[in-house]
Amino acid sequence: MAQPPDPTPDLLLFPHSDLHMALTGTPPLTLSLATRQVAVPATNGFTITPVLPRQCTVDFFAPFNDKGHRFDGVPVYDNTTGVVTATTPGVFLFQAQTGGQYIVGRLQVHKSVVGWWFGNDSITTALDTTVAHAQPSLYAKFSDDPGTGTDLIGDITGHGYVQLVPADARQLAVSPTGRLRGVLPTQPGTPWVLSGLFPGLGGAQLLNVWVVDYAADHAVTREMGGDDLTTLADKHNVLFLAEGFRDQDRPKFDQIVTRAIHEMFEKPAHEPYGMLNKSFNVFKAFTASQQHTVTCGFRVAAGEERIDAGQARGIGFPIPTNQIGGGNLYSLEELVHLVGFPMRGDQRTNLVATWQAQDLVIEPARINDDLIKAWKAHQSVGILHARDTFFGVRLGPRPGDRFSGFGPVVRPTADTVGDQGVKDFVARVYEFYRNRPTRNLTLDVRRHPPELYMNPSEINVANTLLRFVGSLKVTGSTVPVGAVWQPDDQHFQPSRGLIALIVNDGVDGGTNFNVRTVTAQTVNTIQGVSYVYANATDKRELRRDPPGDTEVNFAGVIDTVAHEFGHSFNLLDEYEEFRGDGGPDEEQPVDLAGDNVSRLGFLRVAPAPDRRIDPAKVKWFQLPRISSAAVLLADSVNVTSPVQGLKLTIGTRNIAEWQQVKTQLSEVRVRNFGIAPGGQQLPLDTTPAHYLEGLIVGQVLPGEGAIILTRAGSAPFPTFVKGSIAFVPLKDKLHQPLQVVEPEVLRFLQTSQSPLNQDPNHADTNPKEDTPVDIPDFSPPCKGARTIGIFEGGDRFAGAHYRPTGRCKMRQGETDFCHVCAWLIVNRVDPTFHALLDRKFYPESKAEKKKHE
Repeated sequence: MAQPPDPTPDLLLFPHSDLHMALTGTPPLTLSLATRQVAVPATNGFTITPVLPRQCTVDFFAPFNDKGHRFDGVPVYDNTTGVVTATTPGVFLFQAQTGGQYIVGRLQVHKSVVGWWFGNDSITTALDTTVAHAQPSLYAKFSDDPGTGTDLIGDITGHGYVQLVPADARQLAVSPTGRLRGVLPTQPGTPWVLSGLFPGLGGAQLLNVWVVDYAADHAVTREMGGDDLTTLADKHNVLFLAEGFRDQDRPKFDQIVTRAIHEMFEKPAHEPYGMLNKSFNVFKAFTASQQHTVTCGFRVAAGEERIDAGQARGIGFPIPTNQIGGGNLYSLEELVHLVGFPMRGDQRTNLVATWQAQDLVIEPARINDDLIKAWKAHQSVGILHARDTFFGVRLGPRPGDRFSGFGPVVRPTADTVGDQGVKDFVARVYEFYRNRPTRNLTLDVRRHPPELYMNPSEINVANTLLRFVGSLKVTGSTVPVGAVWQPDDQHFQPSRGLIALIVNDGVDGGTNFNVRTVTAQTVNTIQGVSYVYANATDKRELRRDPPGDTEVNFAGVIDTVAHEFGHSFNLLDEYEEFRGDGGPDEEQPVDLAGDNVSRLGFLRVAPAPDRRIDPAKVKWFQLPRISSAAVLLADSVNVTSPVQGLKLTIGTRNIAEWQQVKTQLSEVRVRNFGIAPGGQQLPLDTTPAHYLEGLIVGQVLPGEGAIILTRAGSAPFPTFVKGSIAFVPLKDKLHQPLQVVEPEVLRFLQTSQSPLNQDPNHADTNPKEDTPVDIPDFSPPCKGARTIGIFEGGDRFAGAHYRPTGRCKMRQGETDFCHVCAWLIVNRVDPTFHALLDRKFYPESKAEKKKHE
């Protein structure tokens, strides 16, 4: 998907992108588009600007019709009123666009509507003077229309079919889009009441609504670190938050936090967090939710069910799942991305030929009968109720929760065989079936309004989660501490992203979202979702059926939090989730922003299809091995007394070590503080204003905790700001400085110009660690996968993306960090530990170590 140049605004579709209407029994369906962009000032959220219907085009497409007839009998959009009319039941994909922006969706047209209900047992919304936050989910049951492929149960949230009225307008207000604005906060045990009425379908239904003031003072307790609150801004502060924990679940949350602190900061598997523990504070804040577990946005494929007291219970898999298929075959998730969802009760045969005839790009050799059988069964009857949790987190996306793209595609006049315009349009509308992974944990767009929340890949500074964090005060203190976790794109903040949202849900899920400012993680890795239909004979109201006390996989939670915090240190994923190279966007000749990943488009020696890479462009090959280091506690000063040179204030902690550096006349280098607001460190800046080599210690001033560096003919020196690093490079016996990549490995890569993977397959995914090829005159470390170089496979793609080693916590969460990632974490948190990191953890064999001594 092409991306627009900034600052093109986002495009919104109301009510959402997975729509339903009936030929009888529902009011007219109106579609409206709006643009959304950052408000001024940005702390106010986003500005929503309606787009007039005459400025929009909406083009429909019937994917289940035969080739040549997929534009026949489709719904019509009236660009004067925004109303959609239809004459035939069926499933229709569509593209809505204005200017160069577009958004795709699906409309299901039914003959009639049978009934409706709230998709929430209760809902929590925010106290706000202007913005309506939470949107209750509204579901409907439709007529059974054989042969059309339409679902029996549909999501009609925001369609305008149901009239929502608060019991008391002094307590609660309802927006035109069906969102709820809290006017007065509720008290424990006393919710406000919302009434819903669908004319012609029985009497009103009621929903309990809880109103929370997220900006009110909330308590946070310090679990690790000192009592000095004045130095928080200079430290790395970790915050644990609870989501989906009820009052009775608080002991479980406390136990998770206690064990996480113990293991992250004491066990070798999570280094370098342990060696840096004095630079961290850890806090926790507990808030109770109305229900445990969180909302599942995805639907579930029904598993084997049992009848219990008139209820149907079962365990299903998220749709789409990657747990079926794989290997040389497509996974079900990949197949859905390519060919869409099956028709309800799909009985079609010879589907591979059908898909090829319908302009769908597939590889027949990767599809077999068992996969097609599983695909046909990969559908649901109902839609899971939303869960009522404090922060409103959602596991996996809803089909209709989509984001806009950039680049118009014109609807062809006819469904002609071989027409490239038809193929382009088909590819466009089938984007509906490609969405974020089902294990993604993000803020639910039905709890967080478009005025305050764009999507998890954007900075959302005004959402209620960050509003809550900003309100935190340490128990027994009036000092606000929440500011240390607020994202700021103008200044580097040590604590940015060190928020761990622990989600009391056993289904596997986890994400670092809001541009690496929050990490969320469920407490177990269960793949199936337990569900229950309240009525076994009328399967419509579908709910999650979690155990009363969700089992915690403590090791898994802590491994994942440690991994996800890696993202907050600007480390990207190194695992492979998708086959191939990642598409044409990956051919861009600019490097990825993550410090531990790179891509072929940037590293190429020659234009495509040549896959040779230039080791001189690998940014982590710049990283020096270090024997001594100090951090500047104040800006450097040019002095002339007691000697002329550059005076650095480094404190007294390791001043004796610098006296030894002076005695040995060791070379000292200085690097200016160079961490970007988002945490990016690489490539290192080597310009003279930021980096100096060839200095020696001319004077040690123990009483001042300072040293003076000198170098012939270099006065005055540039200023090195507080937080900069002075270091002694580690050198071999020939006095040559060493980098983290071994000289023999670098020479081999300069000749081979290929990644080190022993398995050269870059088309298929590999979840395992990679062993390097044999390198002449080089003895790898005991675990060869620790060898530092460049390995293909990372940033979730099998090919054209590269990482430093064959194993790392950013690849397999249960293992340790590779040396490059550990180096980057140490460099950000406390560079004085570089020497200890090198001595204890640098991956080299005894033979290589002797070479350098």
